[in-house]
Amino acid sequence: MNGYDIQESFSTLSDTPGDQRMYARLRFDIRWNEIARAALLCLRSDRQVELPLAAKSMREATPTLSVRSAFDLLLSALKLPLGSEVIFSEITVPHMLRIAEEHGLVPVSLPVDPRTLHVDTGEVVARITDRTRMIVVAHLFGARTPLEPISQIARSRGVLLVEDAAQALVSGHPARDPVADVSLYSFGPIKTATAMGGGIALVEEPLVRERMSEIAAQWPRQSRWDYLARIAKIGFLKLLSNRRLLATLVTAVSAFGGDADQFVGGSARGFAERELFTHLRRRPCAALEAMIAWRLADFETAKIEERTARGGNLAARIAPASLVASSGNSAPTYWVFPVVCQDPEHVVTQLRTAGFDASQISGLTVVGDDSPDHWFRQVVFVPNHAGIPKRSLERAAEITREAATT
Repeated sequence: MNGYDIQESFSTLSDTPGDQRMYARLRFDIRWNEIARAALLCLRSDRQVELPLAAKSMREATPTLSVRSAFDLLLSALKLPLGSEVIFSEITVPHMLRIAEEHGLVPVSLPVDPRTLHVDTGEVVARITDRTRMIVVAHLFGARTPLEPISQIARSRGVLLVEDAAQALVSGHPARDPVADVSLYSFGPIKTATAMGGGIALVEEPLVRERMSEIAAQWPRQSRWDYLARIAKIGFLKLLSNRRLLATLVTAVSAFGGDADQFVGGSARGFAERELFTHLRRRPCAALEAMIAWRLADFETAKIEERTARGGNLAARIAPASLVASSGNSAPTYWVFPVVCQDPEHVVTQLRTAGFDASQISGLTVVGDDSPDHWFRQVVFVPNHAGIPKRSLERAAEITREAATT
């Protein structure tokens, strides 16, 4: 995705005690040798980069600079009537709404159940009007919502169904859900199997796919040096995610009267808000396309299985003191670990004090709801990754459980 994604991973550094090691909330899912491979690809011209076979076998796939680029491209190809309504599952990236509005469309909010992360078909029916042209359902936090019942409603009303699977990649063979018209996958910096950028759109209708390719061909191509700069930035931030270096950074920046949050966020920011569409409307360079294909070819399913088991154990230790969002989902994979708390600030404080980079901050928003009482605004993201020893994870669960009940 972009710098906002990177910033999320380091959003709480300024509150970290300088004399304490800190477990980062997220780790970049990429090894140093893979970062080196991406950098070497950038040293070749686009004509010299050979795409792996994985890239040539995805018949429906359109590579893009990001999921947001893919969504903008899709709307450009569809040319929906001005004033048409697009129903979004209510937790999404703010730029998705802005892109819809840029195309003269009206976003409509669809509630998400915090326990299952599903959307209710009754709520879908209640929101469809004669102006509805599209439903966008985001799979959140590594869990999936069933699309079949939504698809039945959409098809009966002649409405397109788009699945935003940016947070739900669990295989090296991403596929369009059979009942969805379009599926979008992300390889942004903090995503599973990150390529340090990029996305793919899987589109069922050949004519729409062809039109998207025609429009994309008119966009300028991302410079390989631009991608190389992104790679260097990710490498720098990956280095900083080391527990000891995280604490050292906070101590050093604070000693000079600075704010570590702003320091890392500033170094991570990919583009200014006013430049959004200039940034999005570019094709990925060949090195980025190749890197996406390599990450899929080398996908490690065992990591997903380990992450799922780790998250399940953590959820079992926290319940029933707090609701773990997705705990009622049939197949959560815990890409991140969101806990709904009555007093989230207290829970965050207790976890940070104990050396866990918990946070309420994310790059998501609630569509059409500014209420501080909305369940998503009560969420604390608890660190849960392979770099945290089992005993430390158990300690994080204990602190979360105790803080939620005091």
